[in-house]
Amino acid sequence: MTKPVKPSLISIIIYEALFLFSGFFSTLGTQFLYYQGAATGLSLLTNTATYVGMASVGFLLLPVWLRSRKFNEDIDMVDVSHATTKDYQLLPEADDEISTDNNFTDTDVSKDMNPPKEVVDYKIIFAASCLDVIANFALTIGFFYVGSGMYQVIYSSVVIWCAILSFFFLGRRLSFVQSISIIGVSIGLALSALGINQNTELTSPPPPSSSTGTTMPHSYHMSNTMFGMILTSFATFGYACVYVVSDQILTARTPNTLPPSPEKVCFLVGTYSTIISLIYIIFYTIPNWNVLITQEMKKKVPHSSTFIIILIYLLLCFSSFIHNLAYYWLMKELGNVSTGILNSLRAIIVFGLSHMMFCSIDHGQCFNIWKGWSAIIVIGFVTVFSISKSRESK
Repeated sequence: MTKPVKPSLISIIIYEALFLFSGFFSTLGTQFLYYQGAATGLSLLTNTATYVGMASVGFLLLPVWLRSRKFNEDIDMVDVSHATTKDYQLLPEADDEISTDNNFTDTDVSKDMNPPKEVVDYKIIFAASCLDVIANFALTIGFFYVGSGMYQVIYSSVVIWCAILSFFFLGRRLSFVQSISIIGVSIGLALSALGINQNTELTSPPPPSSSTGTTMPHSYHMSNTMFGMILTSFATFGYACVYVVSDQILTARTPNTLPPSPEKVCFLVGTYSTIISLIYIIFYTIPNWNVLITQEMKKKVPHSSTFIIILIYLLLCFSSFIHNLAYYWLMKELGNVSTGILNSLRAIIVFGLSHMMFCSIDHGQCFNIWKGWSAIIVIGFVTVFSISKSRESK
């Protein structure tokens, strides 16, 4: 039995880079659409763009599907040829019988033509899709309520939840160094909360509230912020569950079977989630389009052109395609905790990008010394964790 081939360091770096850069664009693109009034928490438009990108990964499955179909046709041809030989050689000569028994037995055909079969548990994948939609929906609303700074602080806890859930449900253990690294990453990101509080001294008139949940109150609106923090915390735990379920789908197997490929899982989860999101859009978003989108865009005048907004949505779909392709590959090759660590690195870089892009229009996005220390601590512990993981795999 051959051992699975370990991915090269170059492959890991490429997929990690794709995961991070597409993640940057997804977060900042969604924030941009919000500031234009073209994205709200209850519209589910940005969520649907994400799921369309996930489902698009299915295009990569076409070559595999065609090869599999050709392989099955070749097996059928061999089976027919073998059966025809048996039908017409009713009284084979002795030499022919010996040759057949030694060189082309049914056991050999079974071994060569029946490799381990890929098994897909559609019920678990559908459950993961439902969980993903619920978590993403809550996360989006929480994101617009607390802003990207506080959102990233709370969402960083997904690393801790992944490690805890993996310990209890997947039997995964972490070394002492890795555990300390995870705690260090969380502490580093928590320091940014001090920076967010410091930014509240630069108060600006808060955005108007509405019953549709489309506003993004700042941290000095305690009641709204607390609601957003609770909602984002709930969604973060839900996403950790999605990560662990995805890990289980990609690694669990029974004798003579193979788990589905990362691309197939991404395609199925994205397809199910897209269908659920479209049902929501048809029955809620479209009937309330004037309140959810049109009126919000009027409040943001002047805003970007309709062409720019549509382009950003299309780029969100493409970014999601790249991000999820890289995510499922990393999930299979490195596991959910390592992928969660990358999300922490993504979070701290988004702080800097948010400062450059949005600080002038939203003081909650401004960078300060506390966020600088947070970046140093997070990157340091991410490096320690990566080195520990690399030595463990050798």
